[in-house]
Amino acid sequence: MPLSEHEQRLLDQIEQALYKEDPKFATSVRSARPRNRTRTLLVGSIAGVLIGLAIVLVGLTRNIVVMGVVGFVLIVGSCVGAVTALRGPRATGPIGIAGRPADSRSTRSSGLRTKMEDRMKRRFDDQ
Repeated sequence: MPLSEHEQRLLDQIEQALYKEDPKFATSVRSARPRNRTRTLLVGSIAGVLIGLAIVLVGLTRNIVVMGVVGFVLIVGSCVGAVTALRGPRATGPIGIAGRPADSRSTRSSGLRTKMEDRMKRRFDDQ
């Protein structure tokens, strides 16, 4: 569903204000990983799990312990890669602060978010 003209205008204003307020955060958001790369990492991770499982099975049937260990490591690494691809990039802004201790950067971005929310409330109250 496309945005209305009014909503698009508000979104553009918010985006411009963000670029002016915190250009470093805006640059990090702009350079976030595109969807294609996430999909590619996910497909590669699934393939890694399947190949690792095959290596483990071959290692078990031929009694080659090292081969089983290598397959297991490949499976674990691929699962970590899949979780990372699904979770997305870690950022220091409001998107990625879950599970991280609050530091000066996250406090500063939280202040920016509060300012932006206050501006939006004032704009809607004025109309």
